[in-house]
Amino acid sequence: MRSTLLHPITKVTSVVSIAACPFIQSVTLQPLCRAFSTTTSSHVTKQTTKQATRSSTPPKRPSTTSRRTSIAYDSLPSTLLDSYGQPLPSLPPIIPPSLRKSRSKRSDTPPPSTLTTSTGSEQKQFKDEPIQWPPLAQSVLDDMSRFPNTILLTRVGGFYESYFSQAPLLSSILGIKLANRRWAGQDVPMAGFPVFQLEKYLKILVLDKGLLVAISEEFRQDNEVHQPNGDIVRRVNRVVSPGTLVHENFLDPFVNNFIVGVSAHVQPSSGDAQQEVRYGLAWLDVGTADFNTAVCQDFTSLRDEIARIGPREVVIDGASIDAGQVDGVHPDISSMRQTSSRVKLDLSELLTHQNIYVSYFAPSSPSSSSSPSTSSSPSTPQTSNQPSITDTQLAQPPTTAVHTSPLDPIESSVVTTLLSYLQTRLLDSSLTTTSPLTSTPPSHQPLSSTMQIDAHTLAALEIRSSSNFAYTSPSFTASSPLTTSARGSLFSVIRRTVTKGGTRLLAQWLCNPSTSIPVINARLDLVQLFHNRKELRQDIRGVLRGKAGDVSRVLQRLVSRKVTGDVGDLLEVRDAIGAMTRVEELITNEIEFIGADQGKEKETLQSLIGKFHDLRQLARSLGDAIDERVIALRLERQESLANQVQDIAAGSRETRFNSARNKISKLGMGSSSCCIKADKRSKIEREKHDNDDDDQAGLWGEDFEHLIRPTTCRMLATLTRSYATLRRKACQLERCFQQTYGDFVSLRFVMGQGYVIHSRGKSLPSSPPKACILEEQVDGEDLTVHIAGKNRSTHTYYSALWTALGSRLDKVVKEIQSVESVELESLRQQVLTCSTQLRSNAKLLDQIDVLISFSQAAEEYNLIRPILDDSTDIHVDSARHLSVEMGLLEKGRLFTPNHLHLSHNQGGHDNDSGSGNDVGRVHVITGPNMGGKSTYLRSIALLIILAQCGCFVPAKWARIGLVDRIFTRIGANDDVFRDQSTFMVEMFQVGEILHRATEKSLVIADEIGRGTSNLTGIAVSFATLKTLCKRGVRTLFASHFYEVCDLVQQQKLKGVEFYATDVEQNEEGMILYSHALRSGVNRNSYGLQVAKLTKLPQETLDVAKVTLDGLQAQAELNKAVSI
Repeated sequence: MRSTLLHPITKVTSVVSIAACPFIQSVTLQPLCRAFSTTTSSHVTKQTTKQATRSSTPPKRPSTTSRRTSIAYDSLPSTLLDSYGQPLPSLPPIIPPSLRKSRSKRSDTPPPSTLTTSTGSEQKQFKDEPIQWPPLAQSVLDDMSRFPNTILLTRVGGFYESYFSQAPLLSSILGIKLANRRWAGQDVPMAGFPVFQLEKYLKILVLDKGLLVAISEEFRQDNEVHQPNGDIVRRVNRVVSPGTLVHENFLDPFVNNFIVGVSAHVQPSSGDAQQEVRYGLAWLDVGTADFNTAVCQDFTSLRDEIARIGPREVVIDGASIDAGQVDGVHPDISSMRQTSSRVKLDLSELLTHQNIYVSYFAPSSPSSSSSPSTSSSPSTPQTSNQPSITDTQLAQPPTTAVHTSPLDPIESSVVTTLLSYLQTRLLDSSLTTTSPLTSTPPSHQPLSSTMQIDAHTLAALEIRSSSNFAYTSPSFTASSPLTTSARGSLFSVIRRTVTKGGTRLLAQWLCNPSTSIPVINARLDLVQLFHNRKELRQDIRGVLRGKAGDVSRVLQRLVSRKVTGDVGDLLEVRDAIGAMTRVEELITNEIEFIGADQGKEKETLQSLIGKFHDLRQLARSLGDAIDERVIALRLERQESLANQVQDIAAGSRETRFNSARNKISKLGMGSSSCCIKADKRSKIEREKHDNDDDDQAGLWGEDFEHLIRPTTCRMLATLTRSYATLRRKACQLERCFQQTYGDFVSLRFVMGQGYVIHSRGKSLPSSPPKACILEEQVDGEDLTVHIAGKNRSTHTYYSALWTALGSRLDKVVKEIQSVESVELESLRQQVLTCSTQLRSNAKLLDQIDVLISFSQAAEEYNLIRPILDDSTDIHVDSARHLSVEMGLLEKGRLFTPNHLHLSHNQGGHDNDSGSGNDVGRVHVITGPNMGGKSTYLRSIALLIILAQCGCFVPAKWARIGLVDRIFTRIGANDDVFRDQSTFMVEMFQVGEILHRATEKSLVIADEIGRGTSNLTGIAVSFATLKTLCKRGVRTLFASHFYEVCDLVQQQKLKGVEFYATDVEQNEEGMILYSHALRSGVNRNSYGLQVAKLTKLPQETLDVAKVTLDGLQAQAELNKAVSI
């Protein structure tokens, strides 16, 4: 009698036959009581046994004829004794199947990365000693260490998941469930979402919250994509920031998503002068390959350029700022450091105020740290040992391959910084290593080639966006892609574009009007031509609206090897080429009908079609190779599958997170390809088949869907014939089995079992009851089946015939898919080979779209063609403000147009009547509140912008001398962030105008000096006006200070004209605004009448009137005394 320790046995709920247990026949089993856990996981319990006695007689072998009995594992003893009564050695604990593989590969010694990882803080929160984490957990910890300051999303089957300390943060931001996962005996926080919801949550994390997101994807080792149980490796292949979004659907295709690189270089100087800084600027839309560079001579120019570009992200060359890079030798190190600190502060204030995401990056390091715009200084760059972002890759900057034309050294430096930064973000993408970025050089944009519009003017004139909604053109509806802030702006009113690329180009033109008369006149000629030929305009718009697509973005998707969109993108390229060809044909046909007396129009059209590249052969290759019908069927099937997955995900919120993940993974959403295999049904289809009584076809029920037409290549045609032959044999074999066993039998492929005979509700005998005589191919063959599995409603069996035939079918299908992949890659390479010509044609279509949009707007708004020259004169008859005019028409009111005549000739006035020469470079405009002064000023500025964009203008006649800059001083608010009052903000703006305005500029000044006392305001207003007069700047100066007019007359300033607006009062005492300008000065603001319209209390109005009368009487008395 010996006391033995019970061997721990994992609880098993299935039933086992004693005859099936060989060890039971050679050992004595002592039944003992055991306690088992009620949970679904394995639970180990230990107890002390009673003493066991040695059996005097050997056990008898059970009779084979006796009835076979079955007992549960729960009833078996936990102590094993040999024939002599001695306990057997303890067996190892039963390892669940899901952990066997990972445990067998795990070393007894923890890997060094586990002990030395920088994510020790994540481990210390569980235990003091190092933890031997499972491979997935260790991979997550390593990635979190390599990519600090990012949200890590790890692909696990059909889910993207976050673990450890990031999981609660992700759960809080996205509003998803927070769960726990058991790792190394610890509860680890986890949160996640299905794969198909990635773009939805990327938008929240990246665009809305301004966070960096690192995406770790799953990859099969050695590209064994057909091995369902192959080893999976995970690596971060992309770090998503606001400026590196490429092909996400939530991106607005009508707006560029620019990322801007900035590099600062200190100019050498002598003496005590402050060091000057030049800035290199490079901006790139990764989604369209729109790549430009410029040089800004000062910080103000940099601010204005960034405002005009409107980037999502700014990458600052941290090395150039920290080291204070200089042009030439800089002897004063102390001054250089002071300048570097000033640059940091200026950039920090600028970008923080504009709420732009900021990344500091040093191209000499393999990785960098990123911080939101609230950061005032760069963080220390982080290093990494990841092979995809090593020093070797960055040692040879891509600028050597990029530049086909010489760039300024500052531009070359910032291009290197920007492309190196992109290499650390788009790790597995070829966007930064192959065309188009390396084959298409950045375009240098001299600031002198376009009209300079500063940041304040861009906002004050509401060119791109509107602070207050005024009017939206009829072409905009609730589903318009533009945001609400764009409604009522010049962009929204003038836009008639029908393509995405044309809309983006229109926004760029409006923010960058040309200063080249040949360029402007060339655009005006085409606008005039399309305006005169309405049928041609409408035909081209119809073609562009139909299938022009967005070739620039499609090419970028093809370059980045985004598998989910390759086939559809190839067809979009084909359609775009068809649109290009059709537009060329329409223009060619129009040329044939142009008469001899219209030689200029004929020459213009011939020059236009001469710029198109012939790509019809490429379109034919794409059209002949790809079966568009199959793509439509597959996308429809994928959409149906995604809807079912969404239903499962929505219903799993109250269940365990892991259960939901497993369900979605089994539905096949883990695949990165949109092409669903037609020869193997999804789990959903198989379960539906099991539950339905209707007859459904087997594996060969639907023919193979050829994405590439078999006629494309000889090998594909041969494989297709082989597949058809095997398919016929499979159908014959299934009918043979049905003839032999019954109609309830079908051939299937079942995951985990392979190729099986499927029987609904009935079991099959091991030997066929009768021979098959249906077909020669299988007549006389062995149709014996062997049980593979069963459940309550179905049975599955193995058949050597079906296993062999099914394997051959599967092999042929894989070969067909392999050949199709090769053909698709060949087509993709053909498209990329023609990428330069495609981009050229696409840009040409974008320009045609914008010019046709101008001609369409000219017809709708009754616009006229302006005349532009190199003079400094501006003459406009009946100028109108389009947005205000359309808003008034909706209310049944008419807009009052006004004239403008600014000339280099100088004249003067002796009195309020404005007698003298009707010329002048400066116009001072006075009038009552709500009299239309600000609208008049804005209408002139917007008219000039439209003219220099190449658009017709809202007037009856216009001749405009080119304007190099437009400045506005309209409206001001205090700047609490910079601790600046309203008046101080206004003075900063005035100071910039006075320092930068030239004779070729136009200044729009409204109410200068209103933010301080009356006398001080008059003094500042007059001083500003006098400075502008002395410098000969064309100026429209609106003011309520009529005293300024008196000062101008007293000092006899030349080149100043006085104009005013008036009001009239009806019999009821109500005031009526005329809005028409007259020559002279208006000395009454009618402020109390305007206040009365706002329904102020009558008591307040009475006090205001008495006070005003008293002040006016006192002023008259003081004037009389002074005389």
